[in-house]
Amino acid sequence: MTPAGTSGPRGSGYAGGGWGSSGRSVVISEPSALRLVRRIRILERGLQGILWLAVAGSALAFGAVHPWAYEALWALCALAGLVTLARAGTILRARHALGPQVIGFHSAGKWIVKNPPTDNAPLTWRCDLGASVWPRSPLVVPTLLFAALAVLQLIPNPGGTTWTLSPEATRRGLVFVVTLFALHLAAVAAFTRPGARRRFRRVVAWLGLVLGFVALVQVAAGLGRIYGFFQPWESDRFFGPFVSRNNFAGYMLMVVPVALGLLADAWRRYRRRVGETPNLRRRLVAMGTTEGSRLLYAAVLPLVAIAALLASTSRGGILAFAASLALAAIGLRSRKGTPVWAVALVFVAVALAWFGLERLEVRFVRATDDAPGRTVVWQESLDLMEGSRWATGYGFNAYAEALSRVPGWRLPEGATPWPEPIREALESEERYAYRAPGDLPGLAWYREAHNDWLQLLVETGIPGLLLGLWVALVALLAARGDPWLFAALAGPLIHVFVDFDFQIPAIPVLWVILAALATGSSRHGATPTG
Repeated sequence: MTPAGTSGPRGSGYAGGGWGSSGRSVVISEPSALRLVRRIRILERGLQGILWLAVAGSALAFGAVHPWAYEALWALCALAGLVTLARAGTILRARHALGPQVIGFHSAGKWIVKNPPTDNAPLTWRCDLGASVWPRSPLVVPTLLFAALAVLQLIPNPGGTTWTLSPEATRRGLVFVVTLFALHLAAVAAFTRPGARRRFRRVVAWLGLVLGFVALVQVAAGLGRIYGFFQPWESDRFFGPFVSRNNFAGYMLMVVPVALGLLADAWRRYRRRVGETPNLRRRLVAMGTTEGSRLLYAAVLPLVAIAALLASTSRGGILAFAASLALAAIGLRSRKGTPVWAVALVFVAVALAWFGLERLEVRFVRATDDAPGRTVVWQESLDLMEGSRWATGYGFNAYAEALSRVPGWRLPEGATPWPEPIREALESEERYAYRAPGDLPGLAWYREAHNDWLQLLVETGIPGLLLGLWVALVALLAARGDPWLFAALAGPLIHVFVDFDFQIPAIPVLWVILAALATGSSRHGATPTG
């Protein structure tokens, strides 16, 4: 150990005395200390890699709606939780050995600097050993209360029954919430550094490029299978790697604002390069610089993503995108320079011109024809709520079981009529609605309410709905300093009024990580993007 006031390792160029405002710097080269710090860095990078894999893998694996995909996803979530615990334990050991101080790790990996200066380039990695090692998030309290509510639904009441109609389904739903919560806390721990937050934004934006490219090629080539070889049994309305175009749109509602935020950042850097009053020549010259190249790359990402979103012809997704873009514009109203939200509108116009307006026109004209199906299921869902069910619900993740108790629907004109086996099952009060559609051909039935807020009410009652709104509110409040991140979180919350995005594992996975990104940005004073 080199004491303060002496030189660092030979050839390092460091002087120990007087560095930093919080205390004198000390250079440490003890092998045990180096191993601890290296381990922290490895665990943090591994945690970031797990998050990247969870986001990209769940989206590319058809939204992770099949058992093989979501089982692998839950395993990744559990691994993220274990790595987070290992990171916390290693930081505590390093704090005990080095003290609760900020440390810097030299790029060569041969020594540590305690209380390093903030402007020293060779120190490529820093860690505050005095900070809390446990992830802190405003989502902790409402999420734990919601999990407790689901547990209460599983406890037998004095009559020997449970409040949930399907304990098995509720247990699956509870595992779903717990694993997502673990992933969220892992993301909070991984995003303590601005560099980690920037890298994740880039991963999401480039993932959007891949998803958009797959979808647009699919449309242009008229492919009848996902990736050209997979035919989903759930639906023939697949789009991109998702089994439903609406779910694809719900995912892109998060991706597009993130990509636009990167474009806003690239635009800001480019403006600094060209100066306050640039002429045409200076602008053209600047396009050959690093800032100009990054601006071009950053422009491609949201352009492809927006084109794919519009090409999905998801009416709810497009309207939710317009609403989220309006929210971003409100948040950016005080910013100087050309607003990026205006650039987004240009991208929308270009995308519409590329694939034409006919498909969108047909979809929106047919909106009135398709509406009765959802309004019927919404009405039937509300009709279920009576007595104590307003307080207890029918059981988290047990919506299908609850819906199986209603009589035959007044089906809209043109809908598939009830086949005879279904009528017989209704008359004998047999449950059928929880079965897979393939088990009962011709069944006109919704496994989801096509409104996640309404479905949450049916499953958990008013308390569960309020807790869900609490989670959404605190996440949005954490992102209020970043208009683009706010729009990314708000988009799916708007879309689920007419769809079931949060029933598709890939979508809540990205949403909870973006919520962690917002939490990290607000806590650590990051500069808002855009």
